[in-house]
Amino acid sequence: MIKSILRRLRQLSRRIHLRVILFATMALLALLIARWLGHLIPDDLGGNIGADAVDQILNILASSMLAVTIFSLTIMLNALTNAASLWTPRAHLILREDTVTQSVLSNFLGAYLFALVAIVMRAANLFDEREIVVLFFMSLVVVAMIVISLIRWILHLEGLGSLTFTASRLEQEAQAAIRRAAQYPCHGAHALTDPDAQVPRDALAIKADRSGYLQQIFEAALQAEAESRDLRIYIPVPVGRYVLHGEVLAWVAGGEALHETAETVLRESLPLSAVRSFEQDPLFGLSVLSEVAERALSPGVNDPGTAIDVVNRLARVLAPARVGPAEETPCDRLWAVPLKAQSLFEESLDPIARAAGDSLNVHLALQRVCHQLAAQAEHAPIREAAAAMAETCLDRAAQDITFGPDMERLRAVAG
Repeated sequence: MIKSILRRLRQLSRRIHLRVILFATMALLALLIARWLGHLIPDDLGGNIGADAVDQILNILASSMLAVTIFSLTIMLNALTNAASLWTPRAHLILREDTVTQSVLSNFLGAYLFALVAIVMRAANLFDEREIVVLFFMSLVVVAMIVISLIRWILHLEGLGSLTFTASRLEQEAQAAIRRAAQYPCHGAHALTDPDAQVPRDALAIKADRSGYLQQIFEAALQAEAESRDLRIYIPVPVGRYVLHGEVLAWVAGGEALHETAETVLRESLPLSAVRSFEQDPLFGLSVLSEVAERALSPGVNDPGTAIDVVNRLARVLAPARVGPAEETPCDRLWAVPLKAQSLFEESLDPIARAAGDSLNVHLALQRVCHQLAAQAEHAPIREAAAAMAETCLDRAAQDITFGPDMERLRAVAG
């Protein structure tokens, strides 16, 4: 349960509005601390630092930070729009969770609220001379924070929304999902390879109460609920699959009649949404990264260099991948669908081969990468799937490349 709670909190921390609320709350707490610490300030220091110095700083912060925040939001929106229109519409799912952008915007808005509330409290004469000294030093801390945020923001804007930045972030998300899948095959559960044979006939079906993608599986929460009620849970839907309303989402066997509370926990631990998530879905990360290459190979763009760059990124993502059942099953009361090596390549390199057409350089890159993975990938099923994908890509190239010497050159690379 603790792992599930921590994962939910980590995912919530990526939401920009929660970061804004957190920083704004911290700004208000700073003002309260200024009042509490006022009695520690010597009287003579309170006479040296007057209210005029504090009021000028607060007025500058209040007048400038709102404009800077609105301007920064406009820049972020333009970056999201450009990335979605130029590279892939799914790019905004990554860019909107960019931690640097969220932290900078939160700092700007938090500084604005700090100054605004402080001005109101000053107008109400809620600070005496000694408390104004604390407020003065806290205002200096806020100014320093703004300067640091501005420097970070300027450096970050050099690549925000660009192809390199977007592709790198997509690669990172895909790598993280691949690592999680390799570390916890089948989410730490038993492999559900044949539901008809493995699921007991008397198992109770938990059907989806709405249509949507299975975003992730909170296996720790499911395991805890299954242990407490002596249940066995079978999940025939892999993460990322679209589930229709009324379709079986899970099977539950063992124990007595399924309690309403247990059914609620099961549904909350198998969340459905209108969009997919990168969290536990390696195929989604690979497919979105592949979309960048497909867009680059479209006739309107015709940029094979970008497609080759994406092919090389996909090779880095696929090299450490592992599939199949888990050697250890910490979630021994759960059964989940294992990841297949063939699916990894069908969602990544195969679409690029279809879109490459007669682009020899892209087909050469695909052959080189497939043979590298077939020889050097860490997991045997990945090596076998890479070898099979090399043959598929060669067959696709043969349908589009009609110039004989080019095809001979490609076959020479393919071996």
